[in-house]
Amino acid sequence: DNLPESLKSAKARNIYYLLPFLLGLMGIFYQLQWNKKDFWVVLLLFVLTGIAVVVYLNQYPNQPRERDYAYAGSFYAYAIWIGLGTLALYDFLRKFIPDHLGAVVSGALCLFLVPGIMANENWDDHDRSGRYTARDIAYNYLNSCAPNAILFTNGDNDTFPLWYAQEVEGIRTDVRVVNLMLFNTDWYIDQMKNKAYESEPVPLSLPQEKYLDGTNNQIYLIERFKDYIDINRVINFIKDNDPATKIKTRDNEQLDYIPTKMLRLPVDSAKVIA
Repeated sequence: DNLPESLKSAKARNIYYLLPFLLGLMGIFYQLQWNKKDFWVVLLLFVLTGIAVVVYLNQYPNQPRERDYAYAGSFYAYAIWIGLGTLALYDFLRKFIPDHLGAVVSGALCLFLVPGIMANENWDDHDRSGRYTARDIAYNYLNSCAPNAILFTNGDNDTFPLWYAQEVEGIRTDVRVVNLMLFNTDWYIDQMKNKAYESEPVPLSLPQEKYLDGTNNQIYLIERFKDYIDINRVINFIKDNDPATKIKTRDNEQLDYIPTKMLRLPVDSAKVIA
């Protein structure tokens, strides 16, 4: 009652009357009474994917986004207990009313008082209707690209709106979106070598055996040259299977390496100006 109006009317202020928690407690005691082995299994799931994860990750306070997904397993475990709480309520009601009526009453009560109230309280928090910023940014990104361009992105939030725009709305499917966070995996590189919609395959020159998982996860830099070398020559050097282009380990394993850190990228100035 003493809350300021700014907090009372805040969309983030939700009141559940402890009902989800209490129904879960009913489920805990019900399962403990009737099946202790299953109770310990669910309890382990709850602890190991909840409190144990909090302790193990030891996350610093200011995170870039909500991290509740890291504890999703504990939510599942408590949801099991909430479901068993409904069964506990039914088991209690059947002592006073017929079984079929008890099932209807317990189901209706729990549906209305728990998910019903939660949906009502949370709807204004999570209503995304009328929010098109992510979609519009993706639309602008794609339409700012030249025909058959390659658009490099830096991970999830940069990429998902672009995928939506292309996959769902069919916007600029001639542009190839390359997610750099996935581009160090062999399966994603293989995907990039295939045509997608109207976009051509990404012109990659390294053969698959050079980037399969476990191969060339790191390539050592061993300076053999001091002058600038065309980067295309360095790539061809890595591609070459000649033993002269390898270094040998103590275990007689041959590894690819980069022979210089002085790389030169030739640029056709006429094409840039054009």
